[in-house]
Amino acid sequence: MAKKDKNSCDFNAELKKLKAGSPDRLYLLYGNEDYLRDFFLSQLREKCIPGGDDGFSYKRFDGPSVDARQFARALDVMPFLSERTFIELRNVDINKIPEADKFLDLLKTIPDYCTVAFIQDAGYEPDGRMKVVKYLKEKGNALQFSAQDKQALFRWMDRRFAACGKTADNSAKERLVLVSGDLMNRLIPEIEKIAAYAKTGNVTVADVDAVASHIPEADVFEMVNLISEKKYDSALHILAELLKNKDNAPIAMLSLVASQLRRVYGVKLVLQSGKRKYEIKEIFSIRWDFIADRLIGSAGRFTFPQLRHAIASCAEAEYRMKTSSIDEASLLTQVLMDLMLSDQA
Repeated sequence: MAKKDKNSCDFNAELKKLKAGSPDRLYLLYGNEDYLRDFFLSQLREKCIPGGDDGFSYKRFDGPSVDARQFARALDVMPFLSERTFIELRNVDINKIPEADKFLDLLKTIPDYCTVAFIQDAGYEPDGRMKVVKYLKEKGNALQFSAQDKQALFRWMDRRFAACGKTADNSAKERLVLVSGDLMNRLIPEIEKIAAYAKTGNVTVADVDAVASHIPEADVFEMVNLISEKKYDSALHILAELLKNKDNAPIAMLSLVASQLRRVYGVKLVLQSGKRKYEIKEIFSIRWDFIADRLIGSAGRFTFPQLRHAIASCAEAEYRMKTSSIDEASLLTQVLMDLMLSDQA
């Protein structure tokens, strides 16, 4: 599930600033919350060229590379039937941009009537050591769009459910976030599907469980928690469903299992030092109380030897997956079976 980055922008404040004033000359829009990024981009584009693309005032470059000469020509174009020109550079690899010095010089000469926006897809991480990235962050308006906090996300979910003629319990919204993640573009089709399925005007946890699609991270989280609760049949059912989906490579699932076990181990260490839940949430960048509660519960039920052995087993299984012809699904299953057997000891 997406984590709230401490460098995330204040979306509402940035949107209000844009609507109240003039656009900046230079933007960098990135981060995992692509719904908010694209909404902000649409408002920025509308602000710069209210009449839409007239063939003169808008230019788009698609990455990963961009020709400095073509970019320079775009900067020289004067606005036509609008007050500004708008140049959009989509998925240009600013970490490895060719002719970086020449490109940097061009960014320093953006005319007052022009707005340049670099837009990166979710998962792209600008490298702050690179000259162009440094300049974008220091002199431009670099906005990182991350998953929203609970209050903002739940308000948005309420509006989406209302548009479908439904309301939803907080418990149902929490369950949906747990199984489908907290990124808006991923939640939109789930909300529409659940609203269509619900037989009454109020969506419940049962409705979510009946039709919501699960992200692998959520299933692994649930599977490890079920093992800690000694609910082995339920855990194995989740594993079988994960492996049934050909998009879920066993080695990727193993990586998620190992990551979750390390997280539980870390929480157990922090608990041992006397930290409280709010401190654990801060240390591990956990945004949701119900997720923190489950992690704390898992950490309390597993022992340190169990977790250390399981983490080592994950590392060994990964090595064997990469260096032998042994069936990867069998290795993943064996790691989890070993954890279950150690839990019975």
